[in-house]
Amino acid sequence: MTLFNILRYSPSEGESWREYRLELKETASVLDALHVIRTDHDATLAFRFSCRSAVCGSCAMWINGRPRLACQTKVAELKTAQIVIGPLRGLPVIKDLVVDMKPLWDAYRGVMPWLVEKPNAKDLVLTKKTSDVMEGFYSCILCAACFASCPEAAQKHSYLGPMPLMDAYRLYKDPRDGASRERKQVLGGPEGVWGCHGAFACIDACPWDLAPVEFISELRRELVCDKFAGR
Repeated sequence: MTLFNILRYSPSEGESWREYRLELKETASVLDALHVIRTDHDATLAFRFSCRSAVCGSCAMWINGRPRLACQTKVAELKTAQIVIGPLRGLPVIKDLVVDMKPLWDAYRGVMPWLVEKPNAKDLVLTKKTSDVMEGFYSCILCAACFASCPEAAQKHSYLGPMPLMDAYRLYKDPRDGASRERKQVLGGPEGVWGCHGAFACIDACPWDLAPVEFISELRRELVCDKFAGR
């Protein structure tokens, strides 16, 4: 028997904690448990999910003190009789475990997360080294776990946050992209790479074992080198 303590929220009633005791299979995930609660105990419980395979990032939430994907987190692996669940931190709550992702998408748009092709982009060939560097970025599922774990993003809402900055580095390293000058104005400011204080919480939070803070550090180095080189 596992006790689930869930932070509930609605605009009309505010916050409240609700307890649910469940007998689950050994292989059950936290997402499975939430479905059981909504089906058998409380049909009003709100949460997001989609792929159930740790690919879409929809079911990211705060589970036992850290952001996790509910579909990826097995109840048995938590090795506790009580599981505490709440919405992702640092983002406005719409209802229960559903948060408003708009602040994250606004920050994401701020780094121009699309390729602006140079006139000769089709003639440029990516080297294997550059391709290997960029490959890891495609594992990011935009779940916002790193954003929710970042203490700087929680305190300073103008800070772009780890995920947008990591994706900006991917484009910065792409020789086909012609918008590096525009991105530098955003990335080089206090809301960009210099806003990161190196808490390393984003590394622990990422369900795909990416390290946003390392790419942010590398982006800092690139910006400084470009400045001294007059680029």
